[in-house]
Amino acid sequence: MRDLWYHLGISPTAAVGVVISTLVMYFLFGGVLRLWGQRLYSSPRSVDLAVVTVLGAIVGRSTLGHVPTLAGGLLALGTLLLTELAFHGLRRLPLPQLRRPAPRARAVVLAVDGKVRTEALHAYGLSLTEIWSAMRQAGISHPSQVALAVLEPRGVISVLRAGQPIHPRALMGVKNAHVVQEQLREAGHLHTGPLPAPAPASPVAGTAPVVADPPRD
Repeated sequence: MRDLWYHLGISPTAAVGVVISTLVMYFLFGGVLRLWGQRLYSSPRSVDLAVVTVLGAIVGRSTLGHVPTLAGGLLALGTLLLTELAFHGLRRLPLPQLRRPAPRARAVVLAVDGKVRTEALHAYGLSLTEIWSAMRQAGISHPSQVALAVLEPRGVISVLRAGQPIHPRALMGVKNAHVVQEQLREAGHLHTGPLPAPAPASPVAGTAPVVADPPRD
């Protein structure tokens, strides 16, 4: 029975160590993803994926203590869930300091008015291949059709087509939004007023408007 408890259970001292290790690795790994997550999501190279895999293995092994057991794993999992619930509850409290949104990665402009920003591509480990892939998904076949290409915080590239009006609020959360707004205004892509109403469709030659049948007695 003692041998079974050795493989499944956990001592009080080891339990305290698992809780502390889980909390430390939770904040450490969260900070790593907050700093480099956008770049990892945008261009997941084999080396980056290997580093993330190794980090995940280190986090998992560090939280379970000297001897991994079932009780230690359940305790680490419960600590993670309780930590998430605690932060979620704190954000719902009516306190300005707690309700203030946490700083997040901001969207980065990759191209404006068909002109690619090569320094932004190099900073996030991207190439023109990813830009063209996003353009094809948006149905764009020429750089002149691109009004704005943005790398979102989750690593997805959003492309806005030239010719469609862009409201200034579409730049919310974008890095250096005021500079990008001026560039879009100079290129004629920015639109602040209401959209014009679509013109009524003209009837096709040889057709008549559909009229409902009169009510019958």
